[in-house]
Amino acid sequence: MPNYNFRKDLPIAHATEQQVAKFLCDTRGMTFISECNNSDYDILMQLKNGRRITIEIKEDFTCRTTGNVGIEYECRGKPSGISVSKADYYLYKVHEPTGDTGLYVIATSHLRKLIDTKMYFRSIVGGDEGSNSKNHLFKLGTVKENFKFIGTV
Repeated sequence: MPNYNFRKDLPIAHATEQQVAKFLCDTRGMTFISECNNSDYDILMQLKNGRRITIEIKEDFTCRTTGNVGIEYECRGKPSGISVSKADYYLYKVHEPTGDTGLYVIATSHLRKLIDTKMYFRSIVGGDEGSNSKNHLFKLGTVKENFKFIGTV
């Protein structure tokens, strides 16, 4: 579960990035190249054909109780998350109400189109105390209809 404290949550996020990279290597035959420690993307992977892709990895714990997946777009009054990411793909590790933990991926350009066309059902403010993080909330059903499910972890 998140602590709603950036410093405490950072090791959780890093472990999730490593878990996802290993999953992609083991199940998709990708090769891990490197990680990135800024807002551009989280991991750089190489496909079997040699093409390199960048992936932003997010984990949504609260979906288990709310049925919603949050997409951050602003934090502390500045663009963040989807607004600044340079990743080719967004990959979400979603803790679902069923108890499953599913991995869902979408091209970042397609996710931005979903936001532009207001496929989310509302926007909220939350996150760490004082962060005033702004998120678009997508129903889990909308995520399942528009993202590609790639497995459970």
